[in-house]
Amino acid sequence: MPAPRPQRLVRSAGALVWRFVDPTRVAVPGEPIDPADIEVLMVHRPRYHDWSWPKGKAENGEPLVAAAVREVEEETGQVITLGVPLTTQRYRLGGGQTKEVHYWVGTPMPADDPAARLRAPVARAPRTEIDQTTWATPAAAADMLTRRGDRRLLADVVARAREGRLATSTIIVLRPGAADPAPIDAASAAPVGGRASAPGTSASGGTASGSAPTPGPGSAPGSPSAPTVPGGPGPLAAPTPRPAPTPAMVASAAARRAAQVERASSLTAEAAAHPADPPLGRFGVRQSFDLIDLLSAFGVDRAFASPSARARQVLAPWAAVGGGSVTLVEALGVPVGDEAGADKDADARAGRVRAFAAQRLREQAGATLLSVTGAARDLIVEEIRAYGSSAIVGASPVSLGHGQIMVAHVEQGTDGPVVVAVETHSVTTKNPAVPTRRASRRH
Repeated sequence: MPAPRPQRLVRSAGALVWRFVDPTRVAVPGEPIDPADIEVLMVHRPRYHDWSWPKGKAENGEPLVAAAVREVEEETGQVITLGVPLTTQRYRLGGGQTKEVHYWVGTPMPADDPAARLRAPVARAPRTEIDQTTWATPAAAADMLTRRGDRRLLADVVARAREGRLATSTIIVLRPGAADPAPIDAASAAPVGGRASAPGTSASGGTASGSAPTPGPGSAPGSPSAPTVPGGPGPLAAPTPRPAPTPAMVASAAARRAAQVERASSLTAEAAAHPADPPLGRFGVRQSFDLIDLLSAFGVDRAFASPSARARQVLAPWAAVGGGSVTLVEALGVPVGDEAGADKDADARAGRVRAFAAQRLREQAGATLLSVTGAARDLIVEEIRAYGSSAIVGASPVSLGHGQIMVAHVEQGTDGPVVVAVETHSVTTKNPAVPTRRASRRH
């Protein structure tokens, strides 16, 4: 009989952590590394009597990158940052489930790094789960590893070290959260016509409904009153009845009424329109706090933002807690062009945005964050793809949602920077305003 189809997928995350044997040596992107000069971090599981890489299951609602750094710290005590992703491992468990383990290249974070304050404290794994941790050379680790898939990951890291591709830099593009919908102005609910009625009078200019005209001083009690002119000879003649409306009069009145309705509708739409630079909405603010875990996993220590309110506000929690620097770039906030294409400086502005992205790619910094809104974000993504490998160039373009990040891993080759991997991650913040769809239960 064929094996039963797995009922669910078990998702785990971990890292292959490496360091130099010489603690004073600093990794330089693009520099070839002798595998004998590095060590890798391994754990021993007494339940399975094997040596493997630190990893573990992701908690409910936890991003995989946050699970990777948390599990490594729980099992080894090392606070790490993630680099380029490695091959995902998939294998069948005894109960018919499929386990999927996502791995990244990891490096230890310095003890005095301010970004370490962003991590939540964790408890060490019990000795019944992990009883030994050790740093071993790649040659010794190859003999100690039990699973063939773990040895393939080690061979990949060794090849990257020899070719100068083990140390990489990271560019992260962030799309800030959305703004709250603009409330409808109360003035737009006024009667169509644009003028409010005076107290005690109707909209047509007469007295309020339910009130009778006051008799004049010359009218006798109980007799019908007749309008008189002060100082005149006597009562005025009764007004002549209005003539029946002609079709021309009806058409003219209808045209005036249509113009009033159109004018009132335009005022309502103008009152309900978003401001030019709306602030971050309530759900976007909540997302900005959850983004701290994603940014901390990659060790972001500096950020650039466009001058828009949402691009700046989404970085406020990260900068306040971790102490990272945020630099405002005016070139990222200028609109690249309008819908009509009438902006003569659109090409020059687009060139400045692309040049800014190319400069960040050439820098050998650790992890750089770009918080950008509008068309400038699309230009930066296009520029990153232009430096990508053949696999990235041939893939479909990345479309970011609100509160989502695109992580580009850059290798410094002899011909310049090369983007070797692109991944997207998002926070799992729940929006109570959006109704959730219940899954149907099959009987």
